[in-house]
Amino acid sequence: MTDLSWPATRLLSIGKRSGAVRGHLELTQTHLRFRPAGLASKLDGTPFAVQFRHIVGAGIVEDVVGLFKRTRQRLCVTLGDGSEQFFEVGRPDEVAEAVRSRLGGRA
Repeated sequence: MTDLSWPATRLLSIGKRSGAVRGHLELTQTHLRFRPAGLASKLDGTPFAVQFRHIVGAGIVEDVVGLFKRTRQRLCVTLGDGSEQFFEVGRPDEVAEAVRSRLGGRA
């Protein structure tokens, strides 16, 4: 059972290839989870889950994207090994704050 859930898109980058998987970002008492939804769950969606003890920070990054060079804010979750996971959500500032509040002041 999840406490909070948001429609989200997980941004993937593998070498020179990149992609986006639609789904839901969930915040439970112990984990941050991404569940692919719809067709993505059948074709290319890989679930992602991490315990809070492995998250060192959550914040917002701004990227310039698209043909018209728009600035878009994305949620960035930094893990203990230094890797970063990026998600597009409706209100990334609120989601980042919710994740930081679950970390108990560590981020």
